[in-house]
Amino acid sequence: MSATSEREKIQRLFKSFQHGKFSARNRFVRAAAWLGCCDGESGALTPSAVSRAAEAAAGGAGTVVSEFAYVSREGRAATRQWGLDGERGAEEVRRLAQAVHAHGSRLIVQICHAGGLLSSAFAEGAGVSPSGVTMPGCDTGSRAMTRDDIERVLGEFAAAALRAKEGGADGVEIHGAHGFLVTQFLSPLFNKRTDEYGGSAENRARFLRELCAGVRAAVGGDFRLWVKLSVNEGMDGGYGPDDGTLAALAALASGADAVEVSSGADYTPAAHRPSVVGVSAGESEAPFAPYARMIRERAPEDAVVILTGGLRSLPVIAGLLDEGAADMFGLCRPFIAEPDLVNRWAEDDARPSACVSCNACLKTAARGPVSCPVMRDREEGEWAPL
Repeated sequence: MSATSEREKIQRLFKSFQHGKFSARNRFVRAAAWLGCCDGESGALTPSAVSRAAEAAAGGAGTVVSEFAYVSREGRAATRQWGLDGERGAEEVRRLAQAVHAHGSRLIVQICHAGGLLSSAFAEGAGVSPSGVTMPGCDTGSRAMTRDDIERVLGEFAAAALRAKEGGADGVEIHGAHGFLVTQFLSPLFNKRTDEYGGSAENRARFLRELCAGVRAAVGGDFRLWVKLSVNEGMDGGYGPDDGTLAALAALASGADAVEVSSGADYTPAAHRPSVVGVSAGESEAPFAPYARMIRERAPEDAVVILTGGLRSLPVIAGLLDEGAADMFGLCRPFIAEPDLVNRWAEDDARPSACVSCNACLKTAARGPVSCPVMRDREEGEWAPL
């Protein structure tokens, strides 16, 4: 391959991307990350949380996905998590959207329900889950959802999505990955239901289909609806890539515009976890690319496939775009390490991301907002996250 053709492939990443009425200035997505910046009691969005989203947009990300927002207090999934469950939600989205749009980027608001993935550190009593199965690592239980519970939760997602639209976001993303409620419905390990929501892979995907259809009905046809999925649960007895691909196609058929491809959960073996360790530029990059290829091969042409996880260098990302494995590319930990990463790449500094995939950033949450201690130690003088 000539240097010129390699350069041309890389340049495609920085050109504007158009999909229907959605456009972005490039194909780079700041994937959602819980940064622990929101108010721990009320779930209110703070100036710090707005600043962290704005810095990713200023750093070159054409699309910024917000940190995950719970759709109800029952569905809270972390301490200091944003809550999009009340009247203030639309105004908070408006502040976030204005900050991101000021840098020419798009804002997608991620909405989530923890289901049974609960801890006494943040849970306010027992939550709900498909079958009331206690999940690995959890010290708080949940009860099996009734039909009324399912309808209520579907409505809570739709209401949160509508708040995002009213606040001026460009779309919402249903967090259906990493062990949260949608994953629990998809998983044979945690979904033991004997009604139409359990049993076969098609039945286990029913909740996701109804969720996409309900959100689409609430926000209308012009608002973007993305779904993030762990295409492979990565557990013995759990669901694999075939069932995950079926779920992705079901979401697209039920109103979603795009699927963001991820894998696993915190309870899965290390190789399948979303924050996989030990990724370095080159051969170990893009561990979830095979799942994106499976979906891209079977998805409608007008659907968007976004690949997230272990992306670190321009040649690898450009190669994935050129072969048609995915249409957009999400980066999470690299933006924690280098908020201006895409700008650096655009300015012909093509060195791989400084992120070494050590997950030390996740441990900083115990002290405050999530940050990269490795990059902090490389800087001279005082360094503090926004």
